[in-house]
Amino acid sequence: MYSDPEHSRPLSVQPTRGNRVGHLVAWFCLAALLTPLVGCGKKGNPLPPLRNVPMTTRDLQVSQQGRQILFDMAYPKTTISGFSLGGIDGVELMQLVKPAPGVSIVTSDPESAEDPESSDDPESSDDPASAEDPESAEDPESASEPDEPVRPVALPSAEAREFEAGGDVLLTLRGAELNAAVVGDRLQFRIPLADELPSEPLANIFAVRTVKGNESSQISNRATLVPIEPPSAPGNLQAQATVDGIELSWETDDTFEGFDIFRREAQVRGYSEALDRVSGDVRKYRDTSARYEKRYIYTVRAIANVVPLIHTDEAGEREIEYQDRFPPPLPSNMVALAERASIRLRWEPSKATDVAGYIIFRREPGRDFHRVTDQPVASTEFLDRNLASGLTYAYQIQVVDHSGNKSPVSKPVVTTAR
Repeated sequence: MYSDPEHSRPLSVQPTRGNRVGHLVAWFCLAALLTPLVGCGKKGNPLPPLRNVPMTTRDLQVSQQGRQILFDMAYPKTTISGFSLGGIDGVELMQLVKPAPGVSIVTSDPESAEDPESSDDPESSDDPASAEDPESAEDPESASEPDEPVRPVALPSAEAREFEAGGDVLLTLRGAELNAAVVGDRLQFRIPLADELPSEPLANIFAVRTVKGNESSQISNRATLVPIEPPSAPGNLQAQATVDGIELSWETDDTFEGFDIFRREAQVRGYSEALDRVSGDVRKYRDTSARYEKRYIYTVRAIANVVPLIHTDEAGEREIEYQDRFPPPLPSNMVALAERASIRLRWEPSKATDVAGYIIFRREPGRDFHRVTDQPVASTEFLDRNLASGLTYAYQIQVVDHSGNKSPVSKPVVTTAR
């Protein structure tokens, strides 16, 4: 079939004025629809900076040592939001005083075991004294009998709101004083007792707040002290190095419940927890955990009361450098076994923990004992070769440690080479 080429060409639409107007209207409508979407990225008001409020102290402890009141607490490391605090600028020690309904006692209330979320609220607190019936406590008269430890009746405490309303700031640590109180990851500081204690016991209730810039933490757990007149401290403290450790001795004529032993390395400032505790009838102690080439400082405090803890003053301090100057013990059961033109020596190892080796001495007919090993033998066996058959030989052994200390020489063992 014939087709006209002109009729087979594709049709084309030529723009008209009406079409151009329609396109412009469409573009304006699209722009209007997109405008609200562009505004979605607009920034709001800036958020306030995070507050550097230190985490509330929950482990404040107070005790008596002689005529000093001692405080111990963890150094705050984080804010209440859990971020790193980067140090603190100060510590405020606060105090409330209340009448004490009984004998003298030191204690800390149990708030350090509270839920961290709830104890940040200054209005929330538990009074440990309210949980104890004063009538069920021990008779104060029976607690004052001679040679009997001091016992509690009822102990006053205070709520956080009482400190907020009327607590006295007794001490503020800042700058050099604050730095001097840092012992490891703890804060330790002290205040003196009054020269004369009141005739009627008073409960001194303590709490702390830590400060960072313009921010202060919430009131800490409360710790209560009713001071006593302290007994005399032990005296004549001595420290002596022995092969088994450092031996301490002290003197006292008083009766105590026990003694706490304290040790620190010479470059460390302040004591941490007691190294050990011994009973009241003991006057000597051996520190078997001491290590050679260390310089230590020791002290002893007598315990006037165990729970709660009341110490006397320290029995002085003794500094000692623990050096290995002790000869190692000899080995045991050395035997000499004859072999062809040689003799084999065997022995049990020395009980020293730092043995460097064993030196062998030999005596043959017509000679004195002389050393036959250039270097100490590391094992517990030695074969002496190239000996004359039929001759009798005697052997001695000596132990040397890594510090160069040498034991005495052993008794000789004798045998005849084959």
